Amino acid sequence: MAFTVFYTVQINDAATKIFEAAGGKTVLTNHFFDENGYIEELKALKPEAILCRTEPITAAMMDAAGPNLKVIAKQGAGLDNIDVEAATARKIPVVYAPGQNAQSVAEQAVFLMLACARRFNYVDRQFRAGNYKVRFSLDNTYELKGKTLGLLGCGRIGQLLAGIAKYGFGMNVIGYDPFLKQEQIGELITLIPDQEEIFKQADFVSIHTPLLPSTYHSVGMKQLKMMKPTASLINASRGEVVNEEELIQAMKEGVICCAGLDVTEKEPLPLDSPLYELDNVILTPHTAASTEQSIIRCCETAANEIMAVLEGRAPQFQFNKF
Repeated sequence: MAFTVFYTVQINDAATKIFEAAGGKTVLTNHFFDENGYIEELKALKPEAILCRTEPITAAMMDAAGPNLKVIAKQGAGLDNIDVEAATARKIPVVYAPGQNAQSVAEQAVFLMLACARRFNYVDRQFRAGNYKVRFSLDNTYELKGKTLGLLGCGRIGQLLAGIAKYGFGMNVIGYDPFLKQEQIGELITLIPDQEEIFKQADFVSIHTPLLPSTYHSVGMKQLKMMKPTASLINASRGEVVNEEELIQAMKEGVICCAGLDVTEKEPLPLDSPLYELDNVILTPHTAASTEQSIIRCCETAANEIMAVLEGRAPQFQFNKF
């Protein structure tokens, strides 16, 4: 079977091997986060499938690919970068890889918590500047044991993080999730019905919610001011959940101690962003899912979902229905 898969990014050759074994070919874009560039390539290529990670997949891109386009696949779980409504209107299945990166994202959240608890960014800059004595003048550094982790979103990733925090570090874990009941998660997380209490009680608030109209900018100055001044905010979900302008103001004013961000409102993060200059902000470039194991699982799952559609089989992880 001859077919073409258009890659907006290639993070591993695991998917390519699956396509080539089935007689297909892959074409990697020459652009990065450039819709107009993608459109010109898609017009010329007319692929049967598009495979993406966090790059935008728009209605105009679908139209540029034309009637050959049979499936759009995400190497991951969150689908906010794909215009699912447009795909559904065109009867194009959107498939993805839910749960395949959950362990890696949970571990990244732990890394960000530890970096905040030990003020890693500040210490690292001071040490590199020759200040070895920084070790004698630190404040607001903490063990995780006995501290309270507050989760916004208690799905796969939140529950994995809760297990590491509770059983690995001896933390107390509370969470807010309007879609879950206490009996569904047992004693792992104590669910709190009022989201504001998460901000008030937690020493670390870790965000694990999808980007929805209801979660857009749901964390801003109002919520940050509810937190303890010694507390830290962790975000390894979607940048737009946090009002970044208000977060920057809060970090400059010392409203909270630290923030650990794997995601930002604009990605890539603009080079003139004030976030780069703040010693109390830990930054990673959306790498929470970028472990070898997670990448391979996501690539293989997405590729197998594409093959199911192209071969006329029912995909296991199709998000949209029509």
